Amino acid sequence: MVTIRKSKQQALVFDVQRYQQGGRTAYSLVMDLGTLDSTVPSFVNPDRIDRANRRFNATHSRKIAEYIYDIDDWVLGSIMLGIDPDYVEFVPYEDENRQPSESLGFIRIPLDGGSASIRILDGQHRRMAIQTVRERLRQEIYAQKNHPSNGLNRGLEKLKLKFERLDEMSIPVVLYEEGNTKELRQMFADLAKTRNIDAAAKVRFDERDPFNRAAVEFAEHERSDLLTGRIEMERRSPVQASNHLLSVSQLARCLKELKYGLGSRATRDRIRETENNYQELIDVGIIWADEFLPSARKEYEDLLSIELEEDFVAKNRTKSVFYNHSVTVLQLMAGCFYEWHVRRQPWQELSDWLREADLNVDSEECIFRQTGMVTTGTTGDAILISRQGLIKATIIHIVNQALLANS
Repeated sequence: MVTIRKSKQQALVFDVQRYQQGGRTAYSLVMDLGTLDSTVPSFVNPDRIDRANRRFNATHSRKIAEYIYDIDDWVLGSIMLGIDPDYVEFVPYEDENRQPSESLGFIRIPLDGGSASIRILDGQHRRMAIQTVRERLRQEIYAQKNHPSNGLNRGLEKLKLKFERLDEMSIPVVLYEEGNTKELRQMFADLAKTRNIDAAAKVRFDERDPFNRAAVEFAEHERSDLLTGRIEMERRSPVQASNHLLSVSQLARCLKELKYGLGSRATRDRIRETENNYQELIDVGIIWADEFLPSARKEYEDLLSIELEEDFVAKNRTKSVFYNHSVTVLQLMAGCFYEWHVRRQPWQELSDWLREADLNVDSEECIFRQTGMVTTGTTGDAILISRQGLIKATIIHIVNQALLANS
């Protein structure tokens, strides 16, 4: 394993591969987490943009720390650093012809001034997360040592082993010869222009999240008659000319709402709870999609007809809010289902009420108009507003009206 180490000349010594990128000299190396924690600067600013970094987000860093602590097979991307070129000395190794290598060697960074010139270009949240996890384990080990018992002693050994294994782990590091803060900020801005992983890919790849996994299962294993063939798998949301009702990432959000309500966050405890009751999530999703929705609205019942045209949704998208604003309405329907469920009422009572409710956006008595969810487009057509606060208000309005009707 390649690491950073201190030399007798009071310098940090890196085994590296040197290369050029964008007119700059860069060095690629690997750092074990203990070395990284003692070498890479830990200065962060939660209040403002500082040096070459964006404003530090403690919540984001804490989530990374929890991920590293909880998941044994974690993965983190490279940490990118900048350093003043005056403090870097590259010493090449010899190649097979005993000539100095252009790319392989080691560099020396003097502790006096050189290490202080290192700046984090990208990775401050990962860097601080590593520090957080190591400190947490130190504190847990200390607490176990000071409260000895048979059970705690067994826990102590596990904690020590966890800490040792963590410090054996490594992370790739890229070091750029660039000490100018203005240039480092521009480099950070350029990095930010690189496209992030899109929502659909994230849901399809992230199997640790049971809501994501369930959404993919609905799409790929045809768990729902209503949704089969109507889930967009490549884009963030359906396109107008398609027969899709929602994307796989939007379905994952609806499943989350069925379990915990509109605007709910997938906390660690909720993820764990849902994972332990995964089949229950699938079952609730099927009941919602194939029983509740077709019972609640004829627009969904029509989609289950065996005589349905193949491109029915695309042809009728502009004619019905249930197809034109399908994601917003499905989100609302998931929220209604959840709110009704927490009140311990049979879902059939809610679906019966919704079946007769005025949800025609062109009607003055439309519930969407009553709750402020409808606006007028440039062509004079009614448009459904998808703002979460309005959706939530409409959900509560629908549930309250349905409860009144059934009281």
